[in-house]
Amino acid sequence: MESTLLRTTFGFLSALCIAGAVPFTAQAQAQTWPTGPVRLIAPFPPGGPADALTRYLGNKLSGALGQSVVVENIPGAAGGIAMQRLTRAEPDGYTIAFAHVGSLTINPHIYPTLGYDPLKDFTPIALVNEYENVLVVKPDAPYKTLGELLAAAKAKPESITYGSAGNGASNHLSTELLSSMTGAKFNHIPYKGSAPALIDVMGGTVDFMFDIIITSKPQIEANKLRALATTGRSRSSELPDVPTVSETVPGYEVVGWGAIIGPKGMPQEVVQRVTSELEKIVNSEESAELFKRQGFTQAYGTPAQLTELIKNDLTRWGEIVKSSGASAQ
Repeated sequence: MESTLLRTTFGFLSALCIAGAVPFTAQAQAQTWPTGPVRLIAPFPPGGPADALTRYLGNKLSGALGQSVVVENIPGAAGGIAMQRLTRAEPDGYTIAFAHVGSLTINPHIYPTLGYDPLKDFTPIALVNEYENVLVVKPDAPYKTLGELLAAAKAKPESITYGSAGNGASNHLSTELLSSMTGAKFNHIPYKGSAPALIDVMGGTVDFMFDIIITSKPQIEANKLRALATTGRSRSSELPDVPTVSETVPGYEVVGWGAIIGPKGMPQEVVQRVTSELEKIVNSEESAELFKRQGFTQAYGTPAQLTELIKNDLTRWGEIVKSSGASAQ
């Protein structure tokens, strides 16, 4: 009888110890992580504003975590190849990635065999930035306002051409959204990247395009381009005299964003650690200056807020892609 009682008591205490060890182990993991370098995947080639932002975040995270954060550039398929690589990484916190609106919410509708589900295959960590585009034409173009451009397109459907970074790119779909909301029909000329498209806008080969403000602003200031409208919720601080598209087309809005994510199944305590450090980094005065130089806006968001943003944009861009007939095939 006494032996049975001792065994029962010992088993009960052992169970309590094991149960108590679970949160302790998780807490210890968060405190000890990282013990080695962290890889930060960038879904674009070296150079350019987004790469500079990723390297800045990596450098700041390195200082905050006490371990080196190594940026690895994996371009291709509008960020799709990088996202595929992330799904194959161990979910131990030692591989994370910069993701953006295209790779997570447009790609799934463009590439029929993408190889990842943006809502099921990743761990959202933090939203870090937002950006908007500007609609630009040649300085001597006959359209001095967005209203005049739309009127010309309606008068002669598909006679006005526009360039983009490629079929299904965000600046392609920005024009498709404008078309669907106004009834104006344009002729799409896809390029292999925004840079050659912008050159042809300046040269008059194509009539207009949507481009990120950071690359078009110097050309606007040099009178090599004319800005007709920006795509944000309100006028851009970089181009305060340029109206928004919504001032002519109520309800129009295209705001891009970037985020840090990890592979599915990352320990929650590690996620919380990275999220906390990114919140401090993104909201700092130093970041405010760098983000502005690169054409971005500080926009920290929690994992829950990032998840909701991905869900909403997946639906929104899916409708635009369907109506445009865009496909990577």
